[in-house]
Amino acid sequence: MLAAAKPDRGQIVELQYLRALAVLLVVIGHTHQTEGRLLGDQLLGGFAYFGFSGVDVFFVISGFIIHHIYGGLSGLRPRFFLARLNRIFPLYWVYTAIAVAGYMLVFGDGPGTALREKDWLASLTLFPVGYPPILPVGWTLTHELYFYLVYALFLILPVRFRPWAVLVWSGLTLAGLLGLAEGRAPWIGLVISPFNLLFLAGALIAQFSDRLLAMGRIALLLALAGAALGLGWTAVYGLEGLENPAIRVPVFAPFAIGVVWAALAWRPRLPALAARIGDWSYACYLGHILVLDVLARLLAPWLGGSVFASPVYYSLAIAGTLLLAWLTHWLIEQPLLRLGKTAIARLVPTPAPTSAGDS
Repeated sequence: MLAAAKPDRGQIVELQYLRALAVLLVVIGHTHQTEGRLLGDQLLGGFAYFGFSGVDVFFVISGFIIHHIYGGLSGLRPRFFLARLNRIFPLYWVYTAIAVAGYMLVFGDGPGTALREKDWLASLTLFPVGYPPILPVGWTLTHELYFYLVYALFLILPVRFRPWAVLVWSGLTLAGLLGLAEGRAPWIGLVISPFNLLFLAGALIAQFSDRLLAMGRIALLLALAGAALGLGWTAVYGLEGLENPAIRVPVFAPFAIGVVWAALAWRPRLPALAARIGDWSYACYLGHILVLDVLARLLAPWLGGSVFASPVYYSLAIAGTLLLAWLTHWLIEQPLLRLGKTAIARLVPTPAPTSAGDS
């Protein structure tokens, strides 16, 4: 029997389970997508794109964690934003470099048109330009950084003004849900993006946790109903049905909010591996496209069109992404985080707040 995960000191282990769920959902969605592009027949139907709801789950988790850790603080907090930058950029830059090398290998004679058309500065800074960066999954990190910026501004405000600021931000999100972001500058689209609703929902779960976490049955029903909605929607409309965030967010939000709420309310205890995958989730998220693409290209000449292609590809894809994530987490991510924390401590020596499920 597998041992249940034991929470580390200061860590909310349910958040690690949720991260594991979120990243595995994304891996399944991209495995399905890559399989269709390079191997032909697909094992799963359109509902496999429900896997992309894992991104929405990540956004709700981020909202919860940031408000859980920093909600009681006030004032200008340089260390808050530096810690967030340290969490996002170093490993992202490593995988961006790998993605550049991958483009050069694929196109043979140099970066190729696909790479030359990318905005390198925007890719490195994650500034919104209306299309994905060199490392395509980086588009979600742009939304993360925007949320961190908004939250840092909230901390500067006097406490009595913060509810009004939340109402303003909610109003901007409503504008995005009404489709007012379409056709506008990319940074405006980011400011009023419907994805902001997910961060806000996570923060609200943290703010009202005493009441909400006592309502576990409602949370579970919301998660199940949301899963049914998301699976049904993607089965009918496929990937095209998720292109517009004003549609995607209402489709995936019930599941994303419900599953985070339910996990925190019910506090399940799962095998230790589930928590460890949560630890590796950022490395897995950044690196899984590399594994999927390489595997599909290697298997295509041997198994393309074969009845064995899908089972073999899915098995190797999940195993390969987890192996790369584990190696990356211990050999690259953790050392980089430690270096960054040391640099931040020297630059801003004020003690940082205690972490609760995030490093």
